[in-house]
Amino acid sequence: MKSNSKSGKFGRKKLKYTVSSALRIAVTALCLSTLIMLQGCATTEAIADGGSFGEIAAAVRTDLFGAEQEDTRQIQLALPVREGFEPVSDRFSYNALKTSEMREAYESIRKSIFLITPETDGSGRYVMKHARIPSSLDSTQIYIAKEAVLNDYPEAFWITGDYTVGNNLHDGNYITLYSEYSYEQIVSAFDLINAGTEEILAKIPDGASELERELIIHDALVDSIDYDSEAASDDNASVQAFSIYGALAHKKAVCSGYARAAKLLLNRVGIECRLVSGMSKDTGHMWNQVKIDGQWYNLDITWDDPITDGDVVYNRYSYFNITDEQINVDHEPGRSFDEMTLETAESGDYATADLYNFDLEECTATDANYYMMYAVHITATDTSNNAIITEKIKTLSRTGEEMFYIRFDESIDSATAEKWLTKNSGGKSSALGKSMVKSNNSGVGSRIKTCSLVRLATSENDVWSHVYAVRLIYA
Repeated sequence: MKSNSKSGKFGRKKLKYTVSSALRIAVTALCLSTLIMLQGCATTEAIADGGSFGEIAAAVRTDLFGAEQEDTRQIQLALPVREGFEPVSDRFSYNALKTSEMREAYESIRKSIFLITPETDGSGRYVMKHARIPSSLDSTQIYIAKEAVLNDYPEAFWITGDYTVGNNLHDGNYITLYSEYSYEQIVSAFDLINAGTEEILAKIPDGASELERELIIHDALVDSIDYDSEAASDDNASVQAFSIYGALAHKKAVCSGYARAAKLLLNRVGIECRLVSGMSKDTGHMWNQVKIDGQWYNLDITWDDPITDGDVVYNRYSYFNITDEQINVDHEPGRSFDEMTLETAESGDYATADLYNFDLEECTATDANYYMMYAVHITATDTSNNAIITEKIKTLSRTGEEMFYIRFDESIDSATAEKWLTKNSGGKSSALGKSMVKSNNSGVGSRIKTCSLVRLATSENDVWSHVYAVRLIYA
């Protein structure tokens, strides 16, 4: 049996800072006074115009009057909608910010990520419009406000996460973010993203419940996306794999691409969804919290990658709407942003800085858990439960569905369950075999040739060690 393992790396953040405000102003003043003395009758306006002063004058002009970012283009995105469902603007990170000054910075940054200039920096990134920020904010608060915006707006796939902060006489304190793509490239990319989004939303039928909407989106992302292992191990990988661009346009992403695509899609059909950063299986990871029928659940689409056993593929839902207790078996959410120190924010250590979260919800409900709702529940390993499996197989044979799940009581150990269930798996002497014979002789539905099954867990410590997936193979 092969499990398609995925590493969980989800992003890079390089924290860059300009020279301190006081030093910049002092240098500006010195340059200005020197230039005026050298030029005699030169005026401030002449210096601002540049004239023949070259690079020094240009630097002075920037500090006095701000970078030449008037030439910006508005990135306007018309996200697809699914008629009959009202999208939600789920700004949970904004709501978690602690001060009005941080919210002010958030709004300024939010506007700036949709205003791109034609300028590039030394590494070829495109410069976004300066976002003015209150002078009272320290480096930690600036970083948190920036992260809040990127969490709430997964559609802004072009933003690299790198940023600089600075000060000039025109803009005051500001933060500058960067894009990996030009305006034209962003518009072209969004055509592909919208096509992928519309394809998934079109699968949702009219009147679908919140759970049904979530399940369709989960399955569509699992089925369509290949995990980008190469990007996961490359610190210089493109932002594509870490964003909705990779997930929805190119169908190849790492965990943050899955999680951000899930948030975008769920929000589009009226479902609240949050991003969670942390560790899973000894590496950085990102997943979601989702609100279904008023209750919060953990959802990790990345780790619901199908299992293959020979030529047979088994879908799984081991991380679909699970509790905190269940996900904490192999996931560790990062700390609260309230615990972030100034040293961490200024260190440039993105591996550490990434492992923080805005306020998370407590997830204790099991009502919308996939296996609890849909798996055949076996309470005893005797013939009394055979009829339950028989009816399930009959139902599936009528529709041609191929898979179902069996959930044993946790009191039944795996050895007993497998002895009852898998002897000559699919053969006439097994419990499943007898059920299939009975179903096929009933004269209803498609004829089932055999079946195969697999245990979804890889160890006794797994949350769903008592769940098996069954695939019916039709004649």
